[in-house]
Amino acid sequence: MRQMASKGMRLVITILLLAGLTVATSAEPIAVTTAPVARFQSVDASADLGPLQWRGGLVLDSPDESFGGLSGLILSSDCTSLLAVSDTGTWLRAVVYYEEGRIAGLTRTEWAPMRDAKGQPFAGKFDGDAEALASLGDGRYLVGFERFVRVGLYDIGRQGLNARFKLLPSPKAIGEGPPNGEIEALSHLTEGPWKGHDLAISEAQFDANGNTRGWLWQGWKTVPFSVARLEDYKVTDAAMAPGGDILILQRSFGLSLLPGMAIARIRAADIKDSATVTPDLLFEGRAPAYAIDNMEGMALCRKDGELRLTIVSDNNLSSLQRTLLLQFALTD
Repeated sequence: MRQMASKGMRLVITILLLAGLTVATSAEPIAVTTAPVARFQSVDASADLGPLQWRGGLVLDSPDESFGGLSGLILSSDCTSLLAVSDTGTWLRAVVYYEEGRIAGLTRTEWAPMRDAKGQPFAGKFDGDAEALASLGDGRYLVGFERFVRVGLYDIGRQGLNARFKLLPSPKAIGEGPPNGEIEALSHLTEGPWKGHDLAISEAQFDANGNTRGWLWQGWKTVPFSVARLEDYKVTDAAMAPGGDILILQRSFGLSLLPGMAIARIRAADIKDSATVTPDLLFEGRAPAYAIDNMEGMALCRKDGELRLTIVSDNNLSSLQRTLLLQFALTD
């Protein structure tokens, strides 16, 4: 009996190990081709980019029809490791390489399903519409979901791309806006007056004056504020700048509009409970004058002594759009 129990136990352990190996291989290599974006200015190469200096760009493509929809972006502090989320509930992980200081390509690209709290891939778009990504700096990441609105934690450092979703407390008001117009921008602040707080800004939830709603929170304590809106632009991402200020990415996109992109800085000291902040505009431009598409993700990192700003576009899985990965040095 003891021998039979021992054999049974070994069988159970073997099954569990095999199951673990099956899960561990769920992050699959994906072929991603890259074509250089020769210049950001499509017409006038001498056009003033303000504090932005061009550091190269790529058009990303893949024979895998599931590739695309990139909406949230993080680069490692040295600008060499890339992690992104897709609004189809998928992770993209890659190594970024450079030539003569400019972004030149991606290697070791992996494509993996994001997982729910039970370790299963999300069932569909409603559950898996990941739109925002923020790093806690220790291998853990915050992800904001738009349709089924919530903020979750993924411990990529410990569990890799098989990490399970862990629900985190977030302001209830985040989910009170229009469907498919909620959280797009998310950041974790590690410097400045709001150190230790998480930040979220809506895409299309506006206050009575038409300004975009945002929130800072730490645990259950929330500081609501609003961001003065620029023309028809909507906020699609946020990243903390050195010192604690917040850079926001804004996009203008629609069937009757030429795609536009704006970068602005929110001064952290201007954020107060229920205040409206007016960002400092750093750049604004539209296609076809600039290489701009549906710009949705933004990350900050340092390379060659420069603060680099990297931006990715969501191609909406459409052959009429491109997945652009653009990089600039930020001098201001």
